[in-house]
Amino acid sequence: MIRQKTLYKRLVTACISAGLVIFLVVIGIYKKPVAWVESLVGGVIYSVQEGTHAVVSSVGGLFTHYFFLVGLSDENPRLKKEVERLLGEVNRLKEKEALAGRLQRLLNFKEASPLNLIAANVIGRDTGPWFQTFMINKGSADGVLLDMGVIVPMGVVGKVIKTFSHNAQVLLITDTNSAIAAIIQRTREEGIVQGMGGNGVRLKYLPRLSEVIVGDILITSGLEGNFSKGIPIGRIKKVEHPEDSFFLNITLTPEISFSKLEEVLVVSLQKEPGL
Repeated sequence: MIRQKTLYKRLVTACISAGLVIFLVVIGIYKKPVAWVESLVGGVIYSVQEGTHAVVSSVGGLFTHYFFLVGLSDENPRLKKEVERLLGEVNRLKEKEALAGRLQRLLNFKEASPLNLIAANVIGRDTGPWFQTFMINKGSADGVLLDMGVIVPMGVVGKVIKTFSHNAQVLLITDTNSAIAAIIQRTREEGIVQGMGGNGVRLKYLPRLSEVIVGDILITSGLEGNFSKGIPIGRIKKVEHPEDSFFLNITLTPEISFSKLEEVLVVSLQKEPGL
């Protein structure tokens, strides 16, 4: 009997304690319902906002990148044209600088020479297999006459073979029809320089007993009226001693590159007034 009463008391005490706890919780919720709901809803909204922000940021980044690429595609043609213009300007300035250098060398040579020299530009080249010639932009009206020598500061170029009022045709010393009286600078022996076609030149009529050697320099002898004495022609490249000839076979390397000529000087042996 006593045991049943004890159990009953414990049960009542537990129920009262549980009821008290529930009551306190309900009171807490009742006093701060908004805070509790805000906490729950706020967490949900925060998660949604965070996801939305990430999506919006990604989409915004895509649009920004797209418009950036569109801007670049619009800008690239303009930049390309500007680069092309600047490169063209650089090339133009380089060409002007090179021209100024060549003209300055011609002017210095002309001023130092005792001869009357007529400056001319090369305006055309003959590409035929039989003749090696080019045209210049000075002619009879400028004082250019037949058989006048044509030179550059480095050496002999050729002779004038045809004239017009404002143009003239020049035969290169490499042409097989060209012949110039020459002298070996070191030994003072004389011969005739004749073209071999292409870029070749040879020295004719030098006897087998000559002391000429590879590397000797040939200059104009001055025996012709179209060149003064001492203008460089070329350098001895090869010397051969054929047994069946009284003369040596001698080939030369010209002092200049004929394919690169752009400006030349025509030798007028008429002295300028006051000289």
